[in-house]
Amino acid sequence: MKSKFIIGMIAVASLTSGCATLISGTTQSINIDTGKVAGADCVGIDKKGHQFNWLNTPSSATVQKGDGPMIITCKKEGYENATVSTDETFVKASLGNIILGGGIGFLVDAASGAAQEYPVDVKVPMRPVEVKEVIASKDVHPPLKTQEQQLAELNSK
Repeated sequence: MKSKFIIGMIAVASLTSGCATLISGTTQSINIDTGKVAGADCVGIDKKGHQFNWLNTPSSATVQKGDGPMIITCKKEGYENATVSTDETFVKASLGNIILGGGIGFLVDAASGAAQEYPVDVKVPMRPVEVKEVIASKDVHPPLKTQEQQLAELNSK
């Protein structure tokens, strides 16, 4: 009787090992939203150097899990580049492996990245480029003269 129980537990452990790997997988989709600034192009780079692209926001891309955090930078002409960092959180399905599988499945999930996940939706706020009109006008045009200066010049002629 005891041996059937042990064999049953081993069977359950082997069938449930990698539970999050089976349930949530090792990749996921992330949606990037740049708010009212549609049409930005974004690049995400995780800590292992993998690069992911979101073109013409709002858009989504499939990324590899388990390699976070990820730095996402968005660019669009007329706007300042915007950068956000997003980190992964723990997938609760991995807890089942500790209870049912004695931890083997949890190790599989952790190694494959299935035990982590990024936020599904990431907001990247963007601001318009500030025009430095005062500095530009001094470089292009001579400074404006006051009325007193203009009158003094006319009187000296």
